[in-house]
Amino acid sequence: MGWLDEVRRSVASRLRRNDEVELDEEIRHHIELETEEYVRRGLSRGEARRRAIAAFGRVEDVKDDVRDVRPAARLLGDAAHDARVALRSLRNQPGFVLAVLLTLGIGIAGNVAMFGVLEVSVFRSLPYPDADRLVLGRVTYEGEIGRTISGPDFFDYRDGNSTLAGFSAITPFEVQATVSGGELPERILAPMVSTGFFSTLGVDIRVGRGFLPEEGEPGGGDVVILSHGYWQRRYAGDPGVVGSSIVIDGTPYAIVGVVQPGFRLITDADAWRPIRRGEGWAEARQFHNFIAVGRLAPGVDIHAARADLDILSARLAAAYPDSNEDKGIALTPLGEALSEGYRSQLMVLGAAVALLLLVACANVAGLLVVRGAARRAEMAIRSVMGAGSGRLARQLLTENGLLALGSVAVGIALAVWLQRGVLALLRIDGVSPAQAGLSPVALAVALGLGGLTTILFGAAPALRVARSEPAFDLRSGRRSSRGRATGRLQSAMVVLQVTLTTVLLIASGLLLRSFDRVSRVDPGFDTDALLTAEVTLPAGDYADVARRSVFYEELETRVAALPGVIDVGLVNRLPVRDGGGNVRVALPERWGEGGVFERIAYQRMVLPGYFEALGIPLLAGRDVSTTDERGGSTVMIISASLAEDLFTDSDPIGRTLGIDVGTDEPWLAEVIGVVGDVVPASLVEGAEHAMYFAYPQRSPASMRLAVRTVVDPAGVVQGIRDILLDLDRNVPLAGVAMMEDVLAASVADRRSLMTTLLAFSAVAVLLAAVGVYGLMAYQVSRRFHEIGVRMALGATVSSVARNVVRRGLLLAAMGVVIAVPISLLAGRLIRRMLFSVGAADPVTYAGVALFFLAVTACACVFPARRAARIDPVDAFRAE
Repeated sequence: MGWLDEVRRSVASRLRRNDEVELDEEIRHHIELETEEYVRRGLSRGEARRRAIAAFGRVEDVKDDVRDVRPAARLLGDAAHDARVALRSLRNQPGFVLAVLLTLGIGIAGNVAMFGVLEVSVFRSLPYPDADRLVLGRVTYEGEIGRTISGPDFFDYRDGNSTLAGFSAITPFEVQATVSGGELPERILAPMVSTGFFSTLGVDIRVGRGFLPEEGEPGGGDVVILSHGYWQRRYAGDPGVVGSSIVIDGTPYAIVGVVQPGFRLITDADAWRPIRRGEGWAEARQFHNFIAVGRLAPGVDIHAARADLDILSARLAAAYPDSNEDKGIALTPLGEALSEGYRSQLMVLGAAVALLLLVACANVAGLLVVRGAARRAEMAIRSVMGAGSGRLARQLLTENGLLALGSVAVGIALAVWLQRGVLALLRIDGVSPAQAGLSPVALAVALGLGGLTTILFGAAPALRVARSEPAFDLRSGRRSSRGRATGRLQSAMVVLQVTLTTVLLIASGLLLRSFDRVSRVDPGFDTDALLTAEVTLPAGDYADVARRSVFYEELETRVAALPGVIDVGLVNRLPVRDGGGNVRVALPERWGEGGVFERIAYQRMVLPGYFEALGIPLLAGRDVSTTDERGGSTVMIISASLAEDLFTDSDPIGRTLGIDVGTDEPWLAEVIGVVGDVVPASLVEGAEHAMYFAYPQRSPASMRLAVRTVVDPAGVVQGIRDILLDLDRNVPLAGVAMMEDVLAASVADRRSLMTTLLAFSAVAVLLAAVGVYGLMAYQVSRRFHEIGVRMALGATVSSVARNVVRRGLLLAAMGVVIAVPISLLAGRLIRRMLFSVGAADPVTYAGVALFFLAVTACACVFPARRAARIDPVDAFRAE
């Protein structure tokens, strides 16, 4: 025992200098020397080690002397010391540190990235003066909010309210127009807005002026305001263009102004044209083509404005019962309304990354529990040297804090990249991946998450140290009850990981099955090798309907003659690609009765051969033909579902239907054919009622080409461009796309959400699998002697391996069972995103459960193999 006096003398000196790590190393060295001495005396190694440690415990009384010597106020020095000790300790375990940094870093990165996405989308401040005073107005039907309002309703609300300082309207969809007069025609986006649109928003007119009130009245003149970008692109920023004219859709428009740079609302635009009361899209109350943007008057809140407009709605319902009964207008703060389309997606992803962070914390907590178990002897030695339980817990929390700070650094490095990826996938309106970045607030969130994770994964190990009994830990071997407690705590962490990961997997599985169902929807036509494009005739040059018909008939004939072209069809709105155009239709004798006698159907104008080109079957009657001229008997073809609904017990061929065209009396047309149902607007909505009219009898200026080819579409596109240049140099070819790409784009939002959630789920599965592996490996290590005894008594290799796998599967099964009710509650969050799949879909739940059990079994393979290879002789010798 001669070394004890030496150690006693060095204890106080080293503790005063905070050299506890070096002291611990010296003590362990002396304990090993003393253990070897006892072994030489004939004691077993276990007994020799316990006696050596017990002998060292005689220096415990030094702690009182050390406390007397230490200054009273050493908080800062203690903190610095704790940090140095923690760094030395972590430096000796680089693999453990790397695992923690990556695990927590990924969890923190996901949360910081999602906060950044929310910051630039939902929490963003709109770039308008007093943006919190702006509201969005949309129609309501029996309390349900729609998307748009009608032009006449807008003018009545604008002129009759007393609570809004400004009330304006804009088309919420892309309105394309053709600019001619240059070397080649150009397609631009030119939405319609009311004359007070820019003043309501507070947008500056940098050059020229805004619209005048009289320019929104009938006969107000053709004027246009250019965007700053289009002004720079077409006119090189020349202020002299104000007062000149630009030919849009064949009509000269006077350029009156240029708006401030970067302005955008709802849709991108190159130019804006004024809405005129009672003309065009603002003619009928039945047709809803606009959304309203208002600015609350000073001293007026949104509730007062809603009450004011409710009174106006009641007056309109009384004055126009046919169109305005049970109809009103809803006011929503503009910023809130603009984020409605993707808010639910962001909520789902936000919940997903929060779960991912919890999985990461549980994983790291499990690692720390095992690491703490391996350091029991070390903590016990430091305790008998004078370090209290609080002091040791503080030391562990310091280590955890350093790990958390390192994880925050990793998370920040990954967050910008992840944020950019999420923005690219979700395609949030008005936000681009280029806006990805971390604001000071986001950095503060990252640091806050670091503190939160320190508590989440560091509390359990620190609490165990605070409750430890050094004498018991020094005397106990690896089969102590405390080792079993460590196993139970780590098992709890694994169950938590499995539970959270299963919830994520079930949500991802539901979205995956939903996307699969949407992708399998039959659009009702053949999409294979189908090229689509848009052709629009300048209205001023083609005011004569006969001239339009001749142009499109010639275009169809010449495109059909191109090499590699099989079929050509022309329609004013292609299925899926072009929604809208739905109106009321009913039997003339039942007109106005509504209910079961009235339906809503999409109306389309077609040239002969359209149905054959798209592969839509003609079920009864005939196709439209060139003999169906304007002025003759109006004819129509209806879809099979519309025929079944309106002509339940009779043949529809030869019958007459009434179509709503915005007048008091319906427009009548004779049914000449029935075709198969198609998806007119959305794969999610599926096939809907449709009716088709002969183009000469209803002749829009814009038509869509559908060209089926057997050659490279690029060559066909150039051929079509050449044909258009030959027919009319002022008619461009726009919107070229393959129909297969159109269908893919129509479900892009669903695909993006599913892909992002699956990526998060895959990371969570990996972390949970690592957690299961770590637990099984720890338990095999702790039960090394027990397994050796079992094998010495006759246990087979397979039975030992099965026992390990069975333990892992039991924990996984517990986590899955706990996850089921949580997932049922979480399913409410995504039920509106599901298609043809319920939030409690048993196939998804069963599939996820089997998948995770398979992952767990794979994670248990290596620990099971290690257990099966234990040699009983080695187990006895180690014990």
